[in-house]
Amino acid sequence: MENNEPGFWDHLNELRKYLIRSVIVFFAFFIVAFSFREILFDRFLLVLLDPNFITYKWLMQLGAFTGIGSGEAISINFILINTQLAGQFMAHITLSALAGFVLSIPFLIFQLWLFVKPALYPNESRIIKRNTVVLIFLFLLGCAFAYFIITPLSVVFLGNYTISDTVKNTITLGSYLSVFSSSLFLTGLLFELPVLMSILAKIGIVSFKMLKRFRKHAIVVGLSLSAIITPTTDPFTMTVVAIPLYLLFEVSIVIVHQQERRHVRKNNT
Repeated sequence: MENNEPGFWDHLNELRKYLIRSVIVFFAFFIVAFSFREILFDRFLLVLLDPNFITYKWLMQLGAFTGIGSGEAISINFILINTQLAGQFMAHITLSALAGFVLSIPFLIFQLWLFVKPALYPNESRIIKRNTVVLIFLFLLGCAFAYFIITPLSVVFLGNYTISDTVKNTITLGSYLSVFSSSLFLTGLLFELPVLMSILAKIGIVSFKMLKRFRKHAIVVGLSLSAIITPTTDPFTMTVVAIPLYLLFEVSIVIVHQQERRHVRKNNT
């Protein structure tokens, strides 16, 4: 009797098909981003160097209203330069690849979902499908938070920080792009905290009571992370970054609590 179950190589060929599609979509977005150089750099990357950027205006107004900040206009006291022959071309490729990657993430996750879906039970399929949508949303939300909050604050503080009036800041394009890219990617991952806590709760590592007990610690961790992400001693800036991080922890508590309640109801029926 022949075994009709697909073997290892069959699964590998199937996975390769989905990955090839994802690579094609990535390169399509990469080419589109590469073609719109002016929008990519002047209106997306380098606009953070404009004192009239929306975030700087909002922070200035909010700081003046609350009395926490100085309320003074933001100033960018450094020059952005290129020191390598191929520096600007490589920056063009790097930023286009970053844009292509972020834009193609939903399609990549959808292809991985199509690959694992046949092996799942209907209830598992619904749970993973729902979590996949949340996963994509939180990552993109984290990238948006990094773009409008974390990166501008880092640029202003680090770019204007001086140890002496004798030393002038001339920041390389590669250094600026590195801070920008790492900020977007790491914050996008950090915003996956609720999904991570949900998974840890399902396998029994964390619980609702445990997370409630560590609420005070989460505040300290949130402030510490905000100090690391935005290396500034300004309490207003640290608070602006710390509040969303703490809210992510609170969302995680709610999600874990709901999971435990559903589990209890299921066992009682």
